[in-house]
Amino acid sequence: MKDRGRKLKRLLTYIRLVLCLVGTLVPLSAWSQDSDVQHIVKRYNIFFRINSPVIDPQFQSNERAIQQMKEDVEATLQMDGAVPDSLLILSTASPDGGYEFNRRLARNRALSTEKLLLEMFPQFKDSHIKVEFLEEDWDGLRQVLMVHENFPQRKEMLEVINSESGVQSKEARLRALKKGWRYLVNNHIYALRNSSITLTVVFRGEDEFSRTPPMEKVERYTYTPKYVAPQLDLEPPDVPDPTFRKTILAARTNLILPGLNFGVEVPIGNNWSVGIDYYYPWAVSAQNKWCTEMLGWFIDGKYWFPGRNNNWSIDSKLKGHAVGVFAGLGYYDFQNSKNGIQGEYVDFGVDYTYAMSISRDRLRIAFNIGLGLIHTLYRPYYPSSDYEDLIKEPGVKYRTTNLMGPTKASISLVYPITIPCENPYIKMAERFERKQARKDKKHQKHQKHQKNKEDDR
Repeated sequence: MKDRGRKLKRLLTYIRLVLCLVGTLVPLSAWSQDSDVQHIVKRYNIFFRINSPVIDPQFQSNERAIQQMKEDVEATLQMDGAVPDSLLILSTASPDGGYEFNRRLARNRALSTEKLLLEMFPQFKDSHIKVEFLEEDWDGLRQVLMVHENFPQRKEMLEVINSESGVQSKEARLRALKKGWRYLVNNHIYALRNSSITLTVVFRGEDEFSRTPPMEKVERYTYTPKYVAPQLDLEPPDVPDPTFRKTILAARTNLILPGLNFGVEVPIGNNWSVGIDYYYPWAVSAQNKWCTEMLGWFIDGKYWFPGRNNNWSIDSKLKGHAVGVFAGLGYYDFQNSKNGIQGEYVDFGVDYTYAMSISRDRLRIAFNIGLGLIHTLYRPYYPSSDYEDLIKEPGVKYRTTNLMGPTKASISLVYPITIPCENPYIKMAERFERKQARKDKKHQKHQKHQKNKEDDR
């Protein structure tokens, strides 16, 4: 046994020696597979203001980074055999906004960075540039917390980020950690709104074809860079403490009948709403030869679908796609110079709505169409020769008509009315925790039941 142990120790010693010898043959700098082609790789970061794809040289260290890139490229390309190889651009957005908005924002940041670099370095061909973007840099946020050990509520935030919850739940639970979230927003989250630039230059020998092949330009790439702590002399952006406002109701008017109607809609929870509308188009000619008079009262209820990947934020209320039901009643009087009708109606059915923002001041526009049934009772008449009296059609008390099809349409201007509120994500996080606790309890109960069955066997 002792001899076998000695032989094993010798074998391990030989393996270590061989590995050390092999390690000395591998250079520490970055090289390509062709040993005659050496790479020099430089990395830079450009930061963006909140919700902006525009590169501001005066923001953070952008001016210094741009100047450093110019100096490095000019100095490197003056060396013998230096050839531009590739530019990798990876732009990100911080995980504190809606998914779809962050996706567009990260993409636009990547495109603006690409435009800047092509203007600065015409030596790099378009085929050598790889543009990538990442909607929400969760790995970067994790690196922020790993680098800063004194981060408030660091342990709790890491547990949320490393959990298997959905993006919506993670954001809600992070916002509920008030102290840690505020510290993140005020000091570090701007570092996740950046374009990471990797610039590669190669040194080739006499062989013209010894350089590395160009990189393929792609629309999307899933690589996430590790967080690079900003320089110590950077000043954090002046970000106010997060404030929240909730929508208590929304005023609306149908632009198809401008000024002749108004309504209000009240949100219930995150996905439901109830609305009431009053229509009063009323017009009579000077000599009573014609008239268009109508009064109507409508009520509707809607279900608003959550956003992409079920993401929801406090600004999502009464926005996006919705389906619902409606009902209304009223009366009307339509007359031309020869005859007219008066009657009452009832209208009910289902409808579809799409609402979107049209300004930063919360102003929105909503498109709505409804399919339903109108049941009406009406009485024909004709006016007297002087248009002062209405004469009912003899022998006709009233007539009945039913109309089925598109019975409702609107293009509404909507203005949400909001009030200050406490952090709404706290309650969302509490609901998520309760739901998760129920699932865990059910799972434990199931496991216990399975264990008891196995014990009985």
